[in-house]
Amino acid sequence: MDAFNIDDRAAEINLGSHRNIPREIRSQAIKECEDFIAEHIRARRSFAIETTLRSEITFRQAAAAKGNGFTLEMRYLSVEGSETNVERIANRADRGGHAATPGRIRDIREASLRNLPRAIREFDRVRAYDNSRWAEQPRVVLEARKGKLRYLASDVPVWLEESLKGSEYEIRRPRADDC
Repeated sequence: MDAFNIDDRAAEINLGSHRNIPREIRSQAIKECEDFIAEHIRARRSFAIETTLRSEITFRQAAAAKGNGFTLEMRYLSVEGSETNVERIANRADRGGHAATPGRIRDIREASLRNLPRAIREFDRVRAYDNSRWAEQPRVVLEARKGKLRYLASDVPVWLEESLKGSEYEIRRPRADDC
């Protein structure tokens, strides 16, 4: 299946380096990704993209794909806290990989978690993975099909509970006086 990753494409244009990618190069990679998606939708060819799920464009592109007969599947990956994200991205940057400032990482994570309930509503299938445990495979904690949730872990991560709070998917824990 064809796939596109904006960060990897920007690094490719930037002579193979993820470091100090100029805004013009990032803009070019974003445009190329938008063209990639539009062309695959027009041609009705399956594709995959990597997204942080932080902005509206993901949902507009998903709606366009769905309107053209695509089945939408998302694999959502998160960790327990912002500081884990900051630490892991700093480690990746130290090895020459894609980086971002701690403030930007926190903002992206917050927006992404805020958009997860919408993705559950609008995508045909969403599988959420918890990647909080260092050096272990991410574990599937939730699966949603057409907006219907099924929890696959007995211990729902706090990040998932907080993401769903206030939505129709909010986890309602029984109170002591409910028994």
